[in-house]
Amino acid sequence: MKLTLKHFSILLLAAGLLLAGCSKDSTEPESEVESEVSKDSSLKRFSFQAASNTTLNVTCTSYGSGNIIYITVPEEVSLSSLVPTFTVHDSSTVTIDGKKVVSGVTAVDFSKTVTFKVTSEAGTASSYKVLARNGRSNIDNMIYPFMIKHDIPGISVAVSKDEETVYVGSYGFSNEEKEIRVNENTLFRLASMSKQHTAIAIMTLMERGLLDIDDTVFGKGGIMEEEFGDNMSRAWKNITLRDLLSHSSGIAQDCIFPSVSGYGGMTVEQRIARLLQTQENPGYDIGRFSYNNSNFGILGRVVETVSGMDFMEFLKKEVYSPIGIEDIYGGSNDRNKTRENECIYYAQGGKDAYGNDVEAGVAAGGVIASTPALMKLMAHLDYGTKVPDIFKKETLDLMYTAKEGMKTSSGAAWNRYGLGWRVNYPEITSWEAYHGGTLAGVCTIWARSKKNVNGVILCNSRSYDKGIDDEMWFILEDIQKLF
Repeated sequence: MKLTLKHFSILLLAAGLLLAGCSKDSTEPESEVESEVSKDSSLKRFSFQAASNTTLNVTCTSYGSGNIIYITVPEEVSLSSLVPTFTVHDSSTVTIDGKKVVSGVTAVDFSKTVTFKVTSEAGTASSYKVLARNGRSNIDNMIYPFMIKHDIPGISVAVSKDEETVYVGSYGFSNEEKEIRVNENTLFRLASMSKQHTAIAIMTLMERGLLDIDDTVFGKGGIMEEEFGDNMSRAWKNITLRDLLSHSSGIAQDCIFPSVSGYGGMTVEQRIARLLQTQENPGYDIGRFSYNNSNFGILGRVVETVSGMDFMEFLKKEVYSPIGIEDIYGGSNDRNKTRENECIYYAQGGKDAYGNDVEAGVAAGGVIASTPALMKLMAHLDYGTKVPDIFKKETLDLMYTAKEGMKTSSGAAWNRYGLGWRVNYPEITSWEAYHGGTLAGVCTIWARSKKNVNGVILCNSRSYDKGIDDEMWFILEDIQKLF
């Protein structure tokens, strides 16, 4: 039922977003006031017609929202000289950089963002920014309605098949204010997709014999006994790495991206110490599934304790660089200190996109990456034969298998979380492992399928429509089916 409703709603949305239906039809009979000077400066339709462009064998239609127009041209067609077809009021004029443009006649360079200025007979003017790109319309036309519906400035999509990246889609603006377009190397926050990187770090240390998945973390004999001592309840002392990786540690309070006060400005070590001091017991019994960022904040500190290196330094030197991956980093809390080619994040609903401490919470939600880098990493984690996996099959099996004996809060069996990865999606059975990410200004997903087609979608904003995540999952599934 969900699939049917989702596809139906996207079709309706797409129909409504086509510029052909944006405003009153200019062919309607004149009213008594039509003789007045027109103030209509709207752009009603926009397309690239095959009849007006010798390089096109199909007509390319657009999607628009406000003053932004999105349109995809086939991959083999040059954007540098295309003739647009558009509709404005009969008395309006259209210019680009002061030069008049005639619909169906004037060739324009669309290899960069183009601003159309529509000026009415009365002198009122409206500007429209056209963001044309080369791509596959059967993929891109899934993305445009989604980004318009949810007011997402920029999106990056990548797909790999048989361990090779076969498609990268870059949509909208990475920085609206400066009008910087998303490109295939744009870096996005991953939010909770950072947790898979933490799981990879733990598995790396395990395969090197530096820890065991069932090692305890706190108390006497625990990995971090020296740092946090032994003065805590037995419940804390029983928590293992496996419990943390599967969100079944029993920890109830989030000390990484907390809804309670008291953790602001603290390092991750200070947050863990405060959690241990203020919570006599974790909150729940071990074995109960309760998704909590504290689990992965603690795991990040475990990586640092065991390796003697900063968390991201360890991943960079011991995981990414050896397999030729560069575009994965730790993020910054400061909008003015983003990395080169990193996008700006735009929160909705009155929230602050830079209000979460992603530096302290890097292991739970602060990693940034490009979509091609993520697809390259997935190729080393997918049981494939073209690209060597970084782990033994037994380690991959462990990571992608739900922990035995997990229960929900109601006591029902829970088999949908492995070690840092979600598994057993109930409605998309083709997926073997997947995960999403949610922070103010961030919306992300990636998935590995049984037919070795992997995909990722990264967004630099998030609406608070309850259906946004399901829409993303189903869009990614539909994209993966095309390969």
